[in-house]
Amino acid sequence: MAYQLIKIKRNIKQNYEIICNEITTSIFSYLGFDFFNDLVKNNIIHIYNIKKKGNISSIITVIDYKNYNRINKKIFFYLLRKPITLIKSFIYLIKSLSKKTNLKLNTKYLHLLHLIIFKKDFLDISLKSKDLLFDKFYKKILKEHNASIFFLCFEEKNDSAYKYYTRNKFKSFYKKKDIIYLKKKFKI
Repeated sequence: MAYQLIKIKRNIKQNYEIICNEITTSIFSYLGFDFFNDLVKNNIIHIYNIKKKGNISSIITVIDYKNYNRINKKIFFYLLRKPITLIKSFIYLIKSLSKKTNLKLNTKYLHLLHLIIFKKDFLDISLKSKDLLFDKFYKKILKEHNASIFFLCFEEKNDSAYKYYTRNKFKSFYKKKDIIYLKKKFKI
């Protein structure tokens, strides 16, 4: 069965719930659905699903260069309007906002914010085929955003992410405390 890459703009609640359940450290689990939904509606975050037989097999969210530099400000002003959220999640939010760095990026960079892969949906293909399939979809996403480099960050203790990205030739280019930044350039 063929896999399809689909950009999601509406009815994103299911995607939000999956992200929060699968990546419990996502800042959006603290900020809530309304904030996430607003970012998607305003084209700050872009959601892509890889579907097989109509079911979500993977979720990919990205932020372009321009919005990557603005998202912390949006979070800050949102929290000023929602002090209860700030108080309930203070320590986590401070840690998350500290991920911001003075990286030297340009418009060719696209931030890979979330990547969720349901392994059970890819058991019928080899690991190499799965990696090639994702590369093909990454290239489509990058092309849509006029970019050629994916970059991302994750906590150093996230061994499964480290194994996946290094296997797929993402290279380390920055480290801040316990956060690793990786990137990969694609020929588009």
